This record gives sequence, structure tokens and C-alpha cells, in this order.
Amino acid sequence: MAFEDKKNQLKDSLYKSEIKSRRIQKSFTLKEEVANELVRKAKEEELTASRYLEKLLKEQFNL
Repeated sequence: MAFEDKKNQLKDSLYKSEIKSRRIQKSFTLKEEVANELVRKAKEEELTASRYLEKLLKEQFNL
């Protein structure tokens, strides 16, 4: 019975942490010139292209 209790306890804690940090993963195709500009501007701010894009979207949507 102790094993089941521990399993349930871990399961509950995993679901709670999932809810707080849930992210949606999608794939998009960008035109080459847009992707290159995104990478260039991201490097200027020492970010990855995906983090820079996330920053732009947050600004655009006032998040």
C-alpha cells in the first residue's frame, strides 16, 4: 500500500507542476529572409531566435 500512496503523491505533484508551466508547441515555416532577420536581431540581443520571437509576440499581445 505504501508504494501506491507514494505513486499517487508523485502523480499529483507532477500534474500540479505541469499546469503552471504548460507550453504549446507548434511548428511554423518562415520565409528565408524573415528567418534570417529574426536570427540576426536575436543575436544582437544575445537570445535564441525562438526566445526573441517569443519576446516580440509578448510585446505585440501586451502580455
